[in-house]
Amino acid sequence: MPHARFTDKVVLVTGGGTGIGAAIAEQLADEGARVAICGRRRDVLHAKAIELQAKGYTVLAVPGDVATDAAAIVQSVLAQWGRLDVLVNNAAVSAGMGIEEMTLTAWRRVFAVNLDATFELVRHALPHLIASGGNILHISSISALSGELDDVAYAASKAGLEGFNRKLALEVAGQGVRSNVIRPGLIRTEAFADMPDDFFAAQLPMIPLQRIGQPADIAQAAAFLCSDAAQFITGAVLTVDGGESAK
Repeated sequence: MPHARFTDKVVLVTGGGTGIGAAIAEQLADEGARVAICGRRRDVLHAKAIELQAKGYTVLAVPGDVATDAAAIVQSVLAQWGRLDVLVNNAAVSAGMGIEEMTLTAWRRVFAVNLDATFELVRHALPHLIASGGNILHISSISALSGELDDVAYAASKAGLEGFNRKLALEVAGQGVRSNVIRPGLIRTEAFADMPDDFFAAQLPMIPLQRIGQPADIAQAAAFLCSDAAQFITGAVLTVDGGESAK
């Protein structure tokens, strides 16, 4: 264990079965946290929990859809460990279609997961975060800034998430709770499993650091923002994209 910044802390990571969420869960568990991972796919979620438990980490699988089960998800963590120190709002979906194809139903599903669920999770978690002097981390995307990436619902939801964070940070600062955002660029997760290597090669010229991001890049940044090392940071957006959006 390289650090012990999260010893005795309880963390909830949504979308924690794969990708960025799984990497954050493992990083914080490696630093001493008891971590609950939430996701809709029970088999994937439980497989990840078993994998992390086999490494000696304290991990709880909490199956659920953040769009409908926010209260129950938070309650499951409290029932297991009696407290909550860190909420990581990572779960997200995209519609994967252009505006001419997109229906209102598809638009609303993206917002239900990416923004409405964030509000509900914060609302239910906040009393417990106040009690523990905890903090909140939201995972956004450079789509919040760049119109050439993803679809309109996803981009709009991530821009909304960053606006939500700014106001939330101001509202809860007086109660000792911090709220921040990480804005990832292109990160090679399971979502890109079917993409050919040519796709990634084509992205490199747009990334000044000349490599594709890995989930661990986000996890390391998350560990910093959620730790006491960042205790004077709130309302912030940390961009982790290899310099792509700096252009």
